Amino acid sequence: RLGYVNQLTEKFNVLQMTEEGWRALRQRQQINLTKPIAPKRDKRKEKHRVRESRAGGIGAIVCDEDLFEQLRRLRKGLADERGVPSYIVFSDVSLRQMARYYPTSEGEFARISGVGERKLKDFGTVFMDSITKYLSSHPRVTF
Repeated sequence: RLGYVNQLTEKFNVLQMTEEGWRALRQRQQINLTKPIAPKRDKRKEKHRVRESRAGGIGAIVCDEDLFEQLRRLRKGLADERGVPSYIVFSDVSLRQMARYYPTSEGEFARISGVGERKLKDFGTVFMDSITKYLSSHPRVTF
């Protein structure tokens, strides 16, 4: 508002000092900043937003929901066998990517977010087998 900085929208909204801003700094002028007031949030809407995102709503990766559910069940079984939480085996993001890209080779599977050498070795075969079996009775969905 005082003309000390410009917002460069063509450069990812970077802020750039103006000549007036540099002058104020060199002269050690006192510059008062205001703290923006955060808008009041409706708690009911916040709860709904969390539920919506958990259910695959806003921001979720579009994928084959039937395969995603099958992979979630597989993940739960593997996690229970090891006595660890499900997210330790794979995150929902990883499962959604699997249900979108249908990886059936080690190279494809290794490109899934959250799959490193260890998880590829420990879980790759069982998940790729599950995806291959699923594809034998269900058509591939294109996104």
